[in-house]
Amino acid sequence: MNTPSTKGKSLAAGLLPLIGVILFVIATIVQFASGAGGDWGPTVVVNAVVYMIGWAGVGAGISHIFFGQHISQTIGFDLSPYELEVGFADFAMGVVGVMAASFSKDYWLASILVSSIFRVGCGFGHIRSMVRNKNFAINNTAILFTNFVVPAFLLFAYFNWAC
Repeated sequence: MNTPSTKGKSLAAGLLPLIGVILFVIATIVQFASGAGGDWGPTVVVNAVVYMIGWAGVGAGISHIFFGQHISQTIGFDLSPYELEVGFADFAMGVVGVMAASFSKDYWLASILVSSIFRVGCGFGHIRSMVRNKNFAINNTAILFTNFVVPAFLLFAYFNWAC
């Protein structure tokens, strides 16, 4: 039963996958408001890679590695040794994404492709869990935005604004 305290925890858990998007929006607004936007297209793309892949991946990695039991529960999955492996994959992509601002546009594209393939694959796994197991846990459903919309945005942004 959802009491007010569990509803708040569910909402907070549901926002966790969106932290990269939230940080991206805040950082981009601050950057442009301060007049430091420069060439806006590449600025938006590198911000997207740094926050939507970088800091989101670092956060997801830490969450899966150190708080796997809780994360599995919010997804509606049983704890598995794969939780640790997903954590290190997220963390690795996060470190690469954070480093993106110091490298070329080709590096950005490689980061986008690796992250997008991983995320879309995970998204299909979450959909399969919904269909097969009727699993509509907060982080089995809320994560679909970052699994599909974020990769689509990253690819669109890169090919339209960074090239």
